[in-house]
Amino acid sequence: MKLYVVRHGEVEVNVKKLLNGRNDESLTMNGINQAKQAAYFLKDICIDLIICSPLKRTKETAEIININHVPIIYDNRILERDTKKMMYHNSKDVDLNYFYNFKDNIIYEDCEGFKSILTRVTNFIKDIKIKYENKNILVVTHGDVCKAIYCYLNHINDISKIIQFQQDNGAVLRYDI
Repeated sequence: MKLYVVRHGEVEVNVKKLLNGRNDESLTMNGINQAKQAAYFLKDICIDLIICSPLKRTKETAEIININHVPIIYDNRILERDTKKMMYHNSKDVDLNYFYNFKDNIIYEDCEGFKSILTRVTNFIKDIKIKYENKNILVVTHGDVCKAIYCYLNHINDISKIIQFQQDNGAVLRYDI
C-alpha cells in the first residue's frame, strides 16, 4: 500500500502564524496554488481513494487535487487538533515540548494533546491498511495529523524530532506501508 499525505493549502491563520484548530476557513490564493501544485505532482499517480478531513480547507484542497475524479470519503480521525480556547493564539507563545508530549490527552486546560492525535492516527492507519491493502490512498489533512502520521510510520517518539518535522502547506509525502 502506498499512502500519499497532503497537508491542506494555506489559510489566513497559517499566514498570521496562529494556532489553528477545527475552525472552517477557506484557502488563500496561495493555498489554492499550493493545492494546484500538489495536483500536478500527483497527476500521473493512480490514486484509488481520497480520504479527507471534513473541514473546509481540506475539502477545498482535495477538490482541487482530485483532477481524476477519484472517490472522496471523510474521516473525523484525521481532523486537526481540537485546540478549543487555544485557537488563534500566537504559535510563538506555545511551549512546543509540552504541546507535542506523549503523556497527556488534554493540555492547556482543554486543548487536545498530541497523545490523543497519535491514538486517532494509529487507529486510522491500522484500519486503512486492512481495508485498502495494495491500494494507493491519498490523505488530505492538517499539520499536526501529518506530524502524527510521520511519527507513527517512522516509529518516532523523540519530541525534538517531532518538533523539527514540518510538512508545509500543500506538500505531498509518500509512505510505503
